[in-house]
Amino acid sequence: MTTHAIPLLTVPATVEAAATLSDWLVRSLVPTVLDGAGMIETANSLCALAPITARRVARPRRLRGHERQLHQIIATIEERLQRRPPLPTAAAAVYAYPQVRPIPDEILDAAAHIGGTIADIGSSAAALANRTLHLGAVVVDAGLGTTTAEHLRTQVTESYCSLLTYLWHTDPNTQIHLRTPR
Repeated sequence: MTTHAIPLLTVPATVEAAATLSDWLVRSLVPTVLDGAGMIETANSLCALAPITARRVARPRRLRGHERQLHQIIATIEERLQRRPPLPTAAAAVYAYPQVRPIPDEILDAAAHIGGTIADIGSSAAALANRTLHLGAVVVDAGLGTTTAEHLRTQVTESYCSLLTYLWHTDPNTQIHLRTPR
């Protein structure tokens, strides 16, 4: 495996797999991004939410607390982005085309897929988490966070690889594929 390849994950379409992926997205990946965006207390509040289990996914109403929390976080980030001071034109050009994206495309694709799967079941929690990921990345890209895009990218990739390792060891039907960058 080269350092430019990020493993892709294929899991069985079970409620248990959807719950595991959703829990990782909401209670691990999003808090990592929020921490990098300088929103440590908000990240901690997501970590403190009840774990997303197969039972909760099977009854989407049980994820309403997760949805409310994510709605509040999105509103906070949007306010923060609207209040930011205007950037000089030279700096704006640098932020318009960052050299390193804080979240790899493969992880954003996985988050979007998880969001769609949980939305099909009847909850918007994972889709809201996906939106929060994008907004948190914008905060870091704009230089308003507490970390650099490179550092956040490393943390996000480590979180994803931890998920892959966990799933690979707990579910024998999980398949991991390597794909080179686009």
